[in-house]
Amino acid sequence: MDNEFEHPEETGLVEELPVLALDVPDKELIENFKRWESDAKTYWNDPKGFNLDTRRKKNERYYKGIQIDEDKLYSYQIPYIQNELFIATETITAYTTSSDPSAEVLPEDDTTQSKVMSESLEWGLNVHSEKFKLGEKIEQVERNMYLKYVGIMKLYWDETCQDVVPKVIEPENIVVDKSCRMGDNPLFICETCTATVQQIFNLFPEKKDAFMREIGRVRSSTKLLSSVYAYKEVWFTEITDEGETECVAWYIGDLLLGKSKNPNYLYDGDGVQLSNFLPRPMKPYVFFNYMNNGSHMIDETSPFEQAIPLQDALNKRGRQIMENADTANSILVFKSGSISSDEAENITRDPNQILLLQTQGDQPVNSAFGEITPHLLPNYVINDKQDIKNAIHSIMGTPSQFRGDNDDGGANTLGEAQMMKNQASGRQDAIIRSLERGLDDYYKLLVQMMKVWYKDAKKFACRDNDGKFVFVELSREKIPDVAWVRVEHGTTQKQDKRRNEQIAMNLASMGLIDPYNLFKDLGMKNADQRYDTLVKFKMSPDSLTTEIRAEMQNRQAYIDFACIMNGEDVKGHDDVDAEHILAHRTQITTDKFLYAKPERQKAMIAHIQEEVYLLSQRVKLQEASMQGLLLDPNMPITPEVPEVAQPSPMAGDPNAMPPAGGMMPQGQPQPQGGMMGGGSAGEMLMDQQMAQPAPAPAPMGEGSALNGLLG
Repeated sequence: MDNEFEHPEETGLVEELPVLALDVPDKELIENFKRWESDAKTYWNDPKGFNLDTRRKKNERYYKGIQIDEDKLYSYQIPYIQNELFIATETITAYTTSSDPSAEVLPEDDTTQSKVMSESLEWGLNVHSEKFKLGEKIEQVERNMYLKYVGIMKLYWDETCQDVVPKVIEPENIVVDKSCRMGDNPLFICETCTATVQQIFNLFPEKKDAFMREIGRVRSSTKLLSSVYAYKEVWFTEITDEGETECVAWYIGDLLLGKSKNPNYLYDGDGVQLSNFLPRPMKPYVFFNYMNNGSHMIDETSPFEQAIPLQDALNKRGRQIMENADTANSILVFKSGSISSDEAENITRDPNQILLLQTQGDQPVNSAFGEITPHLLPNYVINDKQDIKNAIHSIMGTPSQFRGDNDDGGANTLGEAQMMKNQASGRQDAIIRSLERGLDDYYKLLVQMMKVWYKDAKKFACRDNDGKFVFVELSREKIPDVAWVRVEHGTTQKQDKRRNEQIAMNLASMGLIDPYNLFKDLGMKNADQRYDTLVKFKMSPDSLTTEIRAEMQNRQAYIDFACIMNGEDVKGHDDVDAEHILAHRTQITTDKFLYAKPERQKAMIAHIQEEVYLLSQRVKLQEASMQGLLLDPNMPITPEVPEVAQPSPMAGDPNAMPPAGGMMPQGQPQPQGGMMGGGSAGEMLMDQQMAQPAPAPAPMGEGSALNGLLG
């Protein structure tokens, strides 16, 4: 009779695993962690299954050139190794990671605010990548993809440098949920960490005494504090009727050092406005895979592993050739009695060496000796060695043309060589796409952690597209909640920029490429904006100049407004124009200003007053210059500013709302004789530009003063 439960995994319970939850007692939770870790290790290291640990160690040995067990060789055999696996791996790594990755941030919408925030974030991400040498870390990740079937990056907040730090995690230090598929959220990740006792005390100061008892020590000492211990860091998903909660815990032995919800996310109970970038908390690990069919978190094989049998064959053929070369000289034989044994052993085959041979009668000298010619290896053995080498590089995707060699004679012309190189680079495109998929996840996680940990503004210095230094500030409030963040495609790959640029310029000179695609092929960022600017310049250079200036003024006005609302002190700029003041006028009608703290509103009003004064100075100096008057530019020019009105009765109430229609209460004084009161031509022009009616700000300490200044 057939057993109806022949395949229980298809019809019912597959496995019952211990509960992972924050409210589980500490001792029980540690036991549950150990059970999860043990079950996962058994699965991954099953000799009849993945056999992961054994295979990884073998790959590492072959990469390092430890490929022959010399104890199994005969005394006459040579331990010959020609490590083409190392050459191929490093060739691939150099090609696919020759440039540092570059982040790309696309704004949520077409507003100036969204564009500025996205641009600042993009600059900040790229400076962060340079600061922490992300390119070098990606090299390590790619080697691990080949040798250990997965590359792993981790992001964590470092209190020492006060920044989010990336770190390459060795895959053997990670135990991951065995049932998780690539792209899913693992329920369990356990990392074996190492730290000195002092570092552990700094991380978990409240557990100092308990830690000492756990390791069986009574007193600490300098030697003990510098001793290194291993402990476990476990990231897990708590599943309840209410949903899933991401958590983390640390333990050593039977001591729970700490546990909490995922600290890289903002929750309702934090007392801050929720402002996360990711829709849900994520474990701080990014997995990079190359040859993954989606069934596991770890690749089932790699080109490196596939080429190991060929590497063994190459070493064998090379050993045979070397041993044959050592016996390539013919063997001298002498007629018995013609030379003594001692004399024969001293023969060096030196051309100047003199030998005395005994012959009988008138027999010629050559009758006393002869030569035995050794059997030489056939040519096919040497050819076979080359074929094996080519086969290794075929599997690895690094043919001779790709490596810059031409020892196989496969391509005799430049065109053939280029075609084979292009075919090889196509193989590497798959690796590049794998790296870029992982980097996309990396940058999204980095932005999320910046949103959490950048409580205070962090300043970054970088160069813009024109090579000018730009100083960017990032903080929780200045990072957009919504944006498209990804790695810029192709930035990790080696580019033949000079060749591509020459082709583009040649096409442009023949009229076979439009300016937009020319900008793209030259590797210029924002090719579409450059093209639009070119069209505007061709049609109306003056209007383009005005538009660019207005955009710059709007951008600076937004940056100043955001900084002041964030509690920073911003000095007025002496190069502002009416567009800048108008931008500020619009900003003080927004909810962000109307419901800001009174001291922030006052600071904004003071900032605008200062810039109005600086603008009036510059206008009067310009007018004086046009009239031929000589003025001392260092002598202050006092504009005729209207008398500041007293605040309305509503000003004392921070919760007061503006009157219906957005108009200020009647009776507020209005400026006379132009914005500055002077009535000059320049001031009248600014009056015309700024006379557009706008909703007045909500009543606050200095609101009526601004009403008097800006009408």
